[in-house]
Amino acid sequence: MALKPAQIAVLEQLGRHPLLDRLVAADLRALVDNASVLVFDERATLFAHGDAGKSVLVVAHGYVKLAASTPSGREVVLDLIGPGDLFGELAVLTEQPRAATATALTACSLLSIDGGAFVAALARSPEAMFWMIRLLGRRLSRATEQMTDGLELPAPVRLAKALLELAALHSRLGEDGLEISLPMSQRELGGMTGLIRESINKHLGSWREAGWLRQSGRTITLRNVAALRALVRDPG
Repeated sequence: MALKPAQIAVLEQLGRHPLLDRLVAADLRALVDNASVLVFDERATLFAHGDAGKSVLVVAHGYVKLAASTPSGREVVLDLIGPGDLFGELAVLTEQPRAATATALTACSLLSIDGGAFVAALARSPEAMFWMIRLLGRRLSRATEQMTDGLELPAPVRLAKALLELAALHSRLGEDGLEISLPMSQRELGGMTGLIRESINKHLGSWREAGWLRQSGRTITLRNVAALRALVRDPG
């Protein structure tokens, strides 16, 4: 069956993904042919912690937050996912419920790939399977780093590190500096850093006074990226 132009465009996009590019070409085409496109508004819940993991998702447009909650109700931001990124594979591979809640940070569109078909395609491509193992290893390293940062790094260093990560994920160069374009609340910054709102306010305020950044609504502009990087490099 001939693919539609929209499917061909998706196939070309996924063919550039470092994991999906390693699948057998016929398998990748079949995954796209049978996938569905999901569209979500900003702040919509894509799936919730405990949901059945029946699909693997690829971001075509927009940004997604993966987060979990502590017993006391505090949010822990586990990862931020952008265009071309794949997520939701862990529940599919382990046949366990979703371990996190996925929320649309912005309006977004996703490609939903059947989990069983995805696993079968991986099984036919050892190279793709090994890349998946590396991907899971990197995510484990990130989670470990996040945990050790919370134990060892001073509060301002954790916040500076989070701002630089957000800028690397999605920002643009404006007249006054590097504008972080993701609509992150202070609660979510707390979820990334383990800091309470008062601590975040304190450090953002001191950096505004020092001229390191500027805030306008939900937009944070980094005016002195070098200073923030230096703080992360040399926490002492």
